[in-house]
Amino acid sequence: MPFSLDNPVFDPAHESSKIERVFKELVEIKKKGRTDKLGNPDPNGNREKAVIVSQWTSMLKILREHLLLNGVKNHIIDGTVPVKDRTAIVADFNDNPKGPKVLLLSLGAGGVGLNLVGANHLFLLDMHWNPQLEAQACDRIYRVGQTRPVFIHKFVVDNTVEVKILELQKKKLQLAAEVLGGAKRSAGDNALSINDLAKIFDLQ
Repeated sequence: MPFSLDNPVFDPAHESSKIERVFKELVEIKKKGRTDKLGNPDPNGNREKAVIVSQWTSMLKILREHLLLNGVKNHIIDGTVPVKDRTAIVADFNDNPKGPKVLLLSLGAGGVGLNLVGANHLFLLDMHWNPQLEAQACDRIYRVGQTRPVFIHKFVVDNTVEVKILELQKKKLQLAAEVLGGAKRSAGDNALSINDLAKIFDLQ
């Protein structure tokens, strides 16, 4: 089918495979949160919370529409949220047991500085060529103060460009490991090169 904005896949109400999977995972997390470590009913209710990360704010907005349509209260932090307002959002998410159990976070806004240990699940909705940015996002919930097991849910759609980006991530991580091991590399080795783009889009 030729590219067209009339394609139903661009309809905000369209539930993509990723959105469908997110909801399945959130349902399981909610069930899990109703029991204690021994599997008995938890009198304190659902303690499980999730941070959902995307590099695309448009994707977060679409997902938020689906969450609200399904009665899932949520917070959102992206580049449009003033820094002064983020502290209150983070505090409510971390400390309010009756508040939203889901926080939507843009990769750019969540790279450093935020402490989101109120959550113990983090979803990486889409692939970024730089794995260090994803690692920094994961560190928002896996840090000092976290008292529960942490789960990272990384989405990769088979037979798409995301598989190529995953291969590129592995290459970047290998380069970083070699540098830490004493191997000499040029300053641009960990940047996104023309050759990297060519491989991602099968132009080689």
